Amino acid sequence: LVFCVLLFASAKFGVAQDKIVGPWLWMCVKVDGIGGAAATDQDTLKLESKGKVTEEKVAKNGVKAGQKVGKLKWTKGEISAQGGNNVNDLMLKLKLGKGDIDHHSSYAYINVVSPDDRSGLCWVGSDDSIKVWLNGEEVHKNAVDRGAGNFQDKFEINLNKGDNPLLVKVSEKGGGWSMFVGFDTKTERGLKFNLKQPKLAVDLDNKLVTVWGKVKNPS
Repeated sequence: LVFCVLLFASAKFGVAQDKIVGPWLWMCVKVDGIGGAAATDQDTLKLESKGKVTEEKVAKNGVKAGQKVGKLKWTKGEISAQGGNNVNDLMLKLKLGKGDIDHHSSYAYINVVSPDDRSGLCWVGSDDSIKVWLNGEEVHKNAVDRGAGNFQDKFEINLNKGDNPLLVKVSEKGGGWSMFVGFDTKTERGLKFNLKQPKLAVDLDNKLVTVWGKVKNPS
């Protein structure tokens, strides 16, 4: 992984440092409408795949390179840590779009591997709107039309020991198209990043219920 170091002071939340450039797995989907803030809650994966793939499923289970969403495929790529058009530039490089791409949503997936359970802070910046899922749960949303060349939003997160699937959606309306994601320095320490699908924890309670059900109702 390659990182760009950028320091921000914050008395309450600590310091934001590295931008995660990846590689991530990317998807570029045309929105139904004008994009940006209006498309923040539009599940374009579900629309593109006619219900076979959803944001919720990807956020929880991750994806693999080459896996399809309708006629589109998840594609591996590293994003620049700088610039107000880094998503658009990457989409062109990966041949996921042409020219100045407007009215689309990008999805970026990466697996965050933590050596222990920890709480901390995540920093993001976006042009235009952004939504973030961690371990299958929505942890941040900012339905806004704006430009971005750096971090803008910060929010608290919890990481589990082991795999933590991270999915970031940025909906573009017009003009620049950018995304920046990172953690504060304390949270980032010891983290690793890969493109593997997460090893989900076993739900022991549900497993016990299932076993007991079979004992009571043997087939």
